[in-house]
Amino acid sequence: MSGIELKIENYIATVTVNRPPANALNKETYIAIRDTFYSLEERDDVKVVVLTGAGKIFMAGNEFDEFPEMMERKACTTYYDIIRNGYLSVKNCKYPVIGAINGAAVGSGCAFAGCCDLLVAVEGAKFALSEIKVGIIGADGFASLMVPEKVLRYMALSGNPLTAEEIYRHGGIHQVVPKGELMNAAYKLANELAQNARRALIQWKLCLNQNYEHDLPKKFNNNLNATVAYHPYHDFKEASSAFIAKRPPEFDNK
Repeated sequence: MSGIELKIENYIATVTVNRPPANALNKETYIAIRDTFYSLEERDDVKVVVLTGAGKIFMAGNEFDEFPEMMERKACTTYYDIIRNGYLSVKNCKYPVIGAINGAAVGSGCAFAGCCDLLVAVEGAKFALSEIKVGIIGADGFASLMVPEKVLRYMALSGNPLTAEEIYRHGGIHQVVPKGELMNAAYKLANELAQNARRALIQWKLCLNQNYEHDLPKKFNNNLNATVAYHPYHDFKEASSAFIAKRPPEFDNK
């Protein structure tokens, strides 16, 4: 099951990732996110979209079962295309997208958060680009929409998380709230935006995307090329194998 739920009420569409226990993503989920956001393009009863996760985690990155597929060059290229299209369906959605970050946003979860126009997060939520720990060169271009470059470099090169409070201080999060107040805060913000004319919101979103174009497809292609270049090395497979086995990696550092 894709685990993507859609609800529309009072011009606000809520897209929820519901794949317990951790909202990990697989190919089917990326495609379902893409198709859900594409379907919103055809509707005239939407002004704002809220993207969130069910449970205690926003999104926990890629599902372990599909890691071996990402270790094969040809399959990796196909997989990256699916992931990229999922990200871009959120980033290029013609309506403003508010990310309601209910917990950890790891790997692709961090990238999806970056694709949102505005973010509201619960206290203590962690944002991580943990790809370096599993042998993948990840979607830093999308995460760069949340934090300054030097902060992004730390996240990417260390794989260590930042809290919602830290990203708030860097200007990447609009509001940090207690856990029980997240959706109320997200819908309050959504209703604030929805007071404006639907066509004005659409044109502003288009204008903002054009004026602050970050060439994200090119950056994501750089990620793919770097991952493919890493493939022949022992440490590429060792990183993901160790992560799946929950053991320390044994790198040869060549």
